[in-house]
Amino acid sequence: MIQSVTTPAQRAEFLRRIAGKPYFEAVLGTHLALFGAHPASGWVFYLLPGTAVLELRGGSGVLCGALPGGEEGETAREELSGFLRFLHADTLRTEQPLALDGWRPAAPLTLWELPQGRALPQPPAPPAELVLDKAPSMLPVSRLVFADSDAEADEFYSAACTALAHGVGQCRALLHGSRPVCTVGCYEQSENESYMAAGVTAPDWQGRGLARWLIVGLANELAARRTVRFACFPELCGFYSQLGFIQNGKIQYYTTDWTIE
Repeated sequence: MIQSVTTPAQRAEFLRRIAGKPYFEAVLGTHLALFGAHPASGWVFYLLPGTAVLELRGGSGVLCGALPGGEEGETAREELSGFLRFLHADTLRTEQPLALDGWRPAAPLTLWELPQGRALPQPPAPPAELVLDKAPSMLPVSRLVFADSDAEADEFYSAACTALAHGVGQCRALLHGSRPVCTVGCYEQSENESYMAAGVTAPDWQGRGLARWLIVGLANELAARRTVRFACFPELCGFYSQLGFIQNGKIQYYTTDWTIE
């Protein structure tokens, strides 16, 4: 049975199930802490049969833990598939491989880390006309991160501002005048992990090493207190390997199209 997380006991059980899980503890734990008591935020959280939990926002889901085996597991997978279809979710990240009717596996995300206390060699500094802002205005940053979608930019802006206002993480941006042309941030944290995300360079500034410098700089700062982690698609693995980050597992990735019968 899928249970919505609404009571203190359910919240405690949700946190227990994600404890110690790289990526999931920091990301899902932060979202539950910041948005779990505010349904209007768009985030919703569920306890699933077995040891699994589910986070949903819009069409995107994240599942941590495992459904039961045997006949009970078949029933749980059927319920989950119907539940996701009812809510029109079409992407799903999972801790473990998961077979659901109508869902197709895509290339998994690679999880990278910089262990606490370590530091990477700093790449060459950016051009002198760019200025590092350690507390940039998040509205133009959101437009850089999601240049092609005002709706996604607005969602990112709201979530990032909430996280930063609660002392979760940091944002960095390189400014050309007042315009951010490269950014990276950390908007989810647990006691032991800082999760980096939203590393983007404006198209007209790509190929100049800005992201290398900014990502390494923030990672080194964060690693002084926590292990730093982030996930990426396969095409970026070579880039992060060159910077010196260490692979630390995979996050499974699934998609579906409910319009196809």
